[in-house]
Amino acid sequence: MEKMLIEVSDELGLKLTPYRDKLSELIQLGWQQLKIQEALTLYKRGIISFERAAELAELSIQEMIRQARSLGIQPHWSEEMVQEELA
Repeated sequence: MEKMLIEVSDELGLKLTPYRDKLSELIQLGWQQLKIQEALTLYKRGIISFERAAELAELSIQEMIRQARSLGIQPHWSEEMVQEELA
């Protein structure tokens, strides 16, 4: 296991104190959420497809749709895309 030293502000340090034994989980959750947000930002800008965004976020299409909708993003689907998903 790799060890890392991360410096945080005193204020954040106080907030994290009750979660000291769960910092690895906290970082993992934050990292996953950051990947989702970055992938959806690329999608919203038209740089990548929704399917590619899901791949980058390491989520299924269905879960990526849920994540997008929770952030107020409606994926654009063509009839062809729907048929591909149903096949």
